[in-house]
Amino acid sequence: MSDYSIMIVDDEEGILENLKRNLVLAGYEKVETYSNPVKAVEIFKEKKYHIVLTDIVMPEMDGIELLKEVRGYDPLTQVIMMTGFSTIEKTLTCLEYGANDYILKPFKSNDYVLEIVEYSVKKLDRWKEAIKGIVKTACEEDV
Repeated sequence: MSDYSIMIVDDEEGILENLKRNLVLAGYEKVETYSNPVKAVEIFKEKKYHIVLTDIVMPEMDGIELLKEVRGYDPLTQVIMMTGFSTIEKTLTCLEYGANDYILKPFKSNDYVLEIVEYSVKKLDRWKEAIKGIVKTACEEDV
């Protein structure tokens, strides 16, 4: 269904398994999970991920640091923050560093998470169409 690749980063194996299973059932074929955020950042820089779902509170590196790393490397990647421990400060910090969305745990439902991911897919599709239009216009002007 979708050519977009998804990275999920969370230190809770149950969350990783649940999210991956539901995304795959929804038609996303390229879904990878990581429980170690430091390793996830290393792999992110080697591979192309279009969407990253990350927990905020994790050992070794928190999700906000992961967000900064992703944004510094690829500003078009859609980053969706997840947390069970939210504060106004954390929410604003995530927005400040360019998070595309914010989901509270426990999730309202699996469908809710899929809606958030679909919103990111639609945003990526709009970017792709805009870029194609710009390239087409530029090519026509060169002729």
